Order: sequence, then structure tokens, then C-alpha cells
Amino acid sequence: MAENLSPVGLLMAGCTSISNVVKDISAKKVVDDHELFASTFWIRFFAALAFLAALGWRVMSGNAPHFRNDGGEFFGVDGLLLGPWPTYLIYLTIEVLLVAGSTLLYFRAIQITPISLCMPYISFTPVFLIVTGWYVNGEGTSLEKGVGVLLIVVGSLAMHRLLFSKGWLEPIKAIWRERGCFYMLVVAFVNAISNPIDARLVRMTDAFVQATAFGLGMCAFFTVLLIARKADAGKVIRSVPFWVVLAGVLEAVALIFQLSSHNYIAVVYTISIKRAGIILVILLGWMVFKEKNISDKLIAASVMLVGVLIIYLPISLMQALIIAALAIVGMLLAFYLTREKKEKVVEVG
Repeated sequence: MAENLSPVGLLMAGCTSISNVVKDISAKKVVDDHELFASTFWIRFFAALAFLAALGWRVMSGNAPHFRNDGGEFFGVDGLLLGPWPTYLIYLTIEVLLVAGSTLLYFRAIQITPISLCMPYISFTPVFLIVTGWYVNGEGTSLEKGVGVLLIVVGSLAMHRLLFSKGWLEPIKAIWRERGCFYMLVVAFVNAISNPIDARLVRMTDAFVQATAFGLGMCAFFTVLLIARKADAGKVIRSVPFWVVLAGVLEAVALIFQLSSHNYIAVVYTISIKRAGIILVILLGWMVFKEKNISDKLIAASVMLVGVLIIYLPISLMQALIIAALAIVGMLLAFYLTREKKEKVVEVG
């Protein structure tokens, strides 16, 4: 369909991906050598300010906020219908609590693990979405998606390919030993739960209102956490003010661009372009933080990205199998061409 190829929509999706990538790099600049709770508070604080500014601009443009009683049966329980506001507030509270926990794990992951190593594991979100989509919404899966899942798993194991010489289970154990990778897997799982909730909340309001409500809820949560932990928030804002503001603002910008792009192109295109940013994250991890062993990570992440595309894009089983076969052959060829001359196993962790 021509509307799905709208240049405006594609541009917004591209801005989503780039904003998200630069946000990740900026966030790592903040959390490196700084207290985690104080760092997270400031990033969420400036994200909330950006959401408020966007909503204010929208209201001044004549688009007044609206609220619809569109929550449906509460958590799909037959006959359980609450009022619109209780339904919205309960869903919002659950989402904030889930995302707040995953945010701490997310920032902790990039704090303790090279961003080029842990970030590709966010690609498991669509894998978990297959399970949560079936459980929450009764959505079925297909063999085509199964092929995509297989590629993502292959890519995640290939990230630690040199450990195969020590045993077939060593790459799997390495994910557990490298805690940042394991934390990012948990984040991917939480995303698979919170995304359907967020979609329902957007249907009850609109993208700008929901983004602002979510941003304020997150800011309030981390304010309480900051006070309870007695963390030194002043040190963070004094040390890295530019990166704190940039990370917070770009987090808001990425979400606004993503939600806005859905008015112009199909969601699958936005998500596919957004996930392509994983490759850019790895390259920036090498350029900005001087992270090593970049070739294996790029090759493995590329295979994982192909798996994500197979899950999202409407293709046949035969097409999925052909694409997967080409991806695996390409991965093996790339590994051969970039093989290490020295015969040694790189220890992880």
C-alpha cells in the first residue's frame, strides 16, 4: 500500500531509531561511574519535562486532550467492568511499576556490561511477545515467526561463539555469567508484558496524553525512590548535565516520533527501522567507549535483527526459510573471514 511508504512516516521512524540509539549512548555516559538511582531519576525527570512540553504544544495547537471509556473488560475477565478512570489508573500504575523495574535493570545492564554486548538482547522482546500475546490476547503464532525466533536464538549464542570450544553449553552459561546480558533479557520480557498494557492505555486517551501520564508517573516513582535511598542527585547533575538532559529529552523524543509515525506508515515498518538501531549502538559502543571484539557482535546482532524482521514482516514460510538460510550462511562466511589468527578462547565476564 502506498500509504505505508509515506516519506514522512519513514522519516519519523528513522528519527525514532536514531533518537533511541543516541539516548542509549547518553544514558551510558550518565550511569557510568554514577549512582544508579540518582542517574535514573534525572533521566526520567527531563523526559517528563519533554513530554509535558509536547503535550502543551499540542494543546496550544488546538488539539485538546480527550478520554474514552475504551478499557473493555478488566484484564479480559468476563463481566469485570470498572469505571473509565479506575480502569485507566490501575493499568497506568501497573505499567509504571513494571517499566520502573525494567528501567533499573536496563541502566544497570549498560552500566556493568559493554553496551555492544548487552544491547542486542533487547531483540528478544518480540520472542516473548509471541508468548504474552497468546496468553493475554489469545493471539496465535505461526511457523514463520518460529523461524524468526530461531534466528534470534542463534544470533544470541553466536555472540559468544568462541566459547563453543570449551563446551556446547558454554555460550548459554555466558549469558548468565555476563549479568548485563541476563538483565537485558529480563527487560525484554517485561517489555513484552508492558507493551500490550500501553497499547490499551493509548486507546483510552491518545499518544500524547498517555506519554505524559506515563512520564509523570515514572518521575514520581523515582523521586520517591531517590528520597528513600538518600542518593546524591546533585552529584550527577553537576558532573554530566549535558548527557543527563540529552538522555531524558531523547527518550521522550523517540517515543513521540514512534507513536506519531503510526499515523503514516504501518507499525511493522516503524518497529523494524527502530530495531535496526541495534547495529548503530554496537558501532557507537566501539567508537565512543572503545569496546572490543566488535566484529563478532556486529555479525551476531545482524542475524538477530534478521530474526526480528522475519517476526514482524508479512512473509510466507518459504520466504522466511530462504531469508534465514541466507542469514546463517552469511554469518558463517563472515565469521570465517574475520576469524582470529590466534587459537584462544575469549573468556566472558
